[in-house]
Amino acid sequence: MIRPATEDDIPRLLEMGSRFAEKARLWDHVGYDQVSMEATFRAMIESESFCLFVGECGALGGMVAPHPFNHSQMIADELFWWSEGREGLALLKAYEDWAGDFGAVIRMTTLEAVEPERVGKLFARRGYVPLERAFVKVN
Repeated sequence: MIRPATEDDIPRLLEMGSRFAEKARLWDHVGYDQVSMEATFRAMIESESFCLFVGECGALGGMVAPHPFNHSQMIADELFWWSEGREGLALLKAYEDWAGDFGAVIRMTTLEAVEPERVGKLFARRGYVPLERAFVKVN
């Protein structure tokens, strides 16, 4: 069952986050700091501008804010989406419903390290269109 996260979920979220960071190759760019992530999870749980949905084996976190190019339009940005089972679509649906409550445009990210073609096809089936590509440079 997908539901909003509580503080009791933080230890499990930290474990999942570590596995996500490894799969997404975050170690190569920014690393994974559990103290930072714990603070992030707590802030997301407490703020109405963030969502953090959990299931038995996955999580999806996002935020909503006025779009920088048009403040009359809200934008929901997915910050992370991880499922180690078959909850990915249910997590996505919960997030889409949450963003819909704000009337927000939804922006999702596909990581190059996590089957981008397959995820891109999933997004297309759900009505998403490609918008941009992101690149990372470590200085």
